[in-house]
Amino acid sequence: MNRLTSSSNGRGRALSAVIAEWAAGDPRVRRVWLFGSREDAPAPDGSIDIALELQPVADSEETMTVWMANCDKWRVELQTRTGRTVELEWLDPDGPTRTTQAESGEVRSLLYQRAG
Repeated sequence: MNRLTSSSNGRGRALSAVIAEWAAGDPRVRRVWLFGSREDAPAPDGSIDIALELQPVADSEETMTVWMANCDKWRVELQTRTGRTVELEWLDPDGPTRTTQAESGEVRSLLYQRAG
């Protein structure tokens, strides 16, 4: 399991909870993934890589519009809440981003999934 969600000092759990709480507050967010090329969690002051999967709309192009309209705002919100630099990516479950992330082995752990 990734240390960000299972750190022995509780710091990782707190960070995961902060991210999940943020996601729960925005109905456009379906899932939040932590990803990156390192096996271990970043240092306490290090950046974190997050991929967002959005709630489906009519098609991927409309979902991309939602992403483009909100990604900078979401990045700032997450950085403010976590106190870390956040690299934010869109994960399209029906498009090439899902395949690219899965093939690269970068997707590490699911931090949040909206019920239903």
